[in-house]
Amino acid sequence: MPGRSSIGIFCKPFAMRTIRNVLDIEPGDPMKLDTTIATLTFGLLWLTAPSFAMGSGPSGPAGTVPVVTVSIMPQAYFVDRISGGRVRVLVLVGQGKDPHSYDPTPRQMAELSSSPLWLLVGADFERALRPKVAALYPKMAIVDTTGGIAYRKLEAHAHAGEKSDAAHGGGGLDIHVWLGRQAAKTMAANIRDALSTRDPAGASIYSANHDELVADIDAAWSTLARDLAPLRGKTVFVYHPSFGYLLDDFGIVQEAVETGGKEPTQKNLAALIDTARTDGARIIFVQPQFPASAAKTVADAIGGIVVEIDALAPDWLENIRRIGAALKKAAK
Repeated sequence: MPGRSSIGIFCKPFAMRTIRNVLDIEPGDPMKLDTTIATLTFGLLWLTAPSFAMGSGPSGPAGTVPVVTVSIMPQAYFVDRISGGRVRVLVLVGQGKDPHSYDPTPRQMAELSSSPLWLLVGADFERALRPKVAALYPKMAIVDTTGGIAYRKLEAHAHAGEKSDAAHGGGGLDIHVWLGRQAAKTMAANIRDALSTRDPAGASIYSANHDELVADIDAAWSTLARDLAPLRGKTVFVYHPSFGYLLDDFGIVQEAVETGGKEPTQKNLAALIDTARTDGARIIFVQPQFPASAAKTVADAIGGIVVEIDALAPDWLENIRRIGAALKKAAK
């Protein structure tokens, strides 16, 4: 209609300036105009988007299943288990990507328009992205699922240059919380509560599914306690220090190959090799999101091998078992 077209023509320059301001896009930025317009279009659609309501769930009419956004893939497992299919999950950091260096694409910023809820996990990128998302999509509820978690301190050599969330008390705290037993159970409870608050009709479903998940977590840890008992007091060598919460549960020490979030220097490598030899280490664990060359150097020097484990694998519970099996092998 003529009236709608004239409104669109009038609003476009203002809206483009607004999005540039929110996303810190300078005039002449290489970000293409079509992706910026896509962000604007979805942002305008958000103004008329429905609130968080389940309707009849996944079996109902198209469009009745709300989208819940999560930062990393392990969170998607928790949401899927607890929601029982009453929501669809949008994951920001996909498989094989590094949350420490993640930067959302304009397409992802546009996709967020369909999501009334974003569940945070304390990842580095969330600090910069959160205010931008809140400005673009003021109707979106943003919930920190790490609330109530007792943060461990990073090992002194690890992540010396990595930022940490000021809300969690400043530097030196380990943000890789999702692999620890108690931290995972706290996250699960926070997810249950966030879903129940926004969908009271599904609260009993969320509660029952949460309880089943917690029982599975406890069962997995009981098995790990038996299998990993020989490693108590030992040191496990990993490239990136993502496994501290899990290893702490079984009295295992985490030693990282990287230093300050960067590739180790020759001096660091030499010291690490000496430590690995002293401890009798034969396996260096690496993650697919990070380079393996330094870990391979250490493994070659000690006559060991490099084994890949992934702290960000999508099937969280199966991944816990997989990591446990790899650690059990290292104990032999």
